[in-house]
Amino acid sequence: MKDIKSVVSANLGALRKQRGITQAELAEKLNYSDKAISRWEKGDTLPDLNVLYEICQFYCITMNDLVSEECIAPQKPQTNKHKRMYIIWMCILAGVSVWLFATIWFVVNMVKSPSEVLWIAFLWAIPFSCGVVMMIGRTMFNWIVHFILGSVTVWSSIVSTILHILFFTNSGDNSIWFLLILGVPLQAMLFLFQRVWKSRVIVKTQAEVEENANRTEESNKIENNAE
Repeated sequence: MKDIKSVVSANLGALRKQRGITQAELAEKLNYSDKAISRWEKGDTLPDLNVLYEICQFYCITMNDLVSEECIAPQKPQTNKHKRMYIIWMCILAGVSVWLFATIWFVVNMVKSPSEVLWIAFLWAIPFSCGVVMMIGRTMFNWIVHFILGSVTVWSSIVSTILHILFFTNSGDNSIWFLLILGVPLQAMLFLFQRVWKSRVIVKTQAEVEENANRTEESNKIENNAE
């Protein structure tokens, strides 16, 4: 039974090669140097839990897979690639569907009763499409992408609501723009939620690593006793 460090370093190198990318390409995606990637794969050192979690997300595997000697299976990288592409295409399809619905609504209403304010349908399509994409890609996107999509959803929803009220109620009260203030606490809540969610995942990941390390240690003791 190999120790966890050598297993992880071997899996890091094998996963990268199976994905068909160079150390420099992986380093660019993780915002690290290719020298750091090389050290990880050689077993000289290992990245911290935050980076390990990002690597697992990138390869569409769990932390248990990364610390397992059975991680590298011939079909798994291809399966993960197909799963990733499936989610990406589902996100694209969902986003296009929202904009298609907005276009249909715009055309139908323009035919029935032409109006200069019907373009607001496309404004509403922004938060709806971002929200749908965020939900579908929740298992693939990292917290930064979720935060960006969530931010766009929040602010575009507020702006859409304000313009909808102004144009469809013929209200001349500009004080309604103060609704933008709501975006500040909502943005703060979104940021805190993303950080809590990431911390929860990291804690769970750390527990998985410790559990696997304990199992490995117990297995080594059993093997040593048997010898």
